[in-house]
Amino acid sequence: MPANPRTKPNPKDHTGRKKQILAEQHAEDLARRKGEIAMQHAERAANLDQPISLDEKGRTVAAVSDEAPPEGPVELPPEKVRIRIACDLEKVTIGQGTDFTFAEGQVYEVPLNVALHLDRLGYVWQWL
Repeated sequence: MPANPRTKPNPKDHTGRKKQILAEQHAEDLARRKGEIAMQHAERAANLDQPISLDEKGRTVAAVSDEAPPEGPVELPPEKVRIRIACDLEKVTIGQGTDFTFAEGQVYEVPLNVALHLDRLGYVWQWL
């Protein structure tokens, strides 16, 4: 009884053979790079909890710090809230002349009206 043709590689499959040969030759390098990629993903996931503050125009203001403000007169900035976005959004226009870009899972500090609009559309994953 002949062997199942699916268990033997096709002799005409030059691409498959070349791929197998290259995979064997570079197995050590591929294993090392797989570890590097895993570290990059872990580092990116760790940075998602660091909030990014956006102004009314969608520009990044600065990294948000949790330290106490200095003594002196208090200036009240526009009301801002922290949210986590459910999916990647690129160049979202909210209001005239404003473009916002959001990454999935990232914490953002945005004006309340932006957060409410995104929540109404179902893009807010979590209010913080």
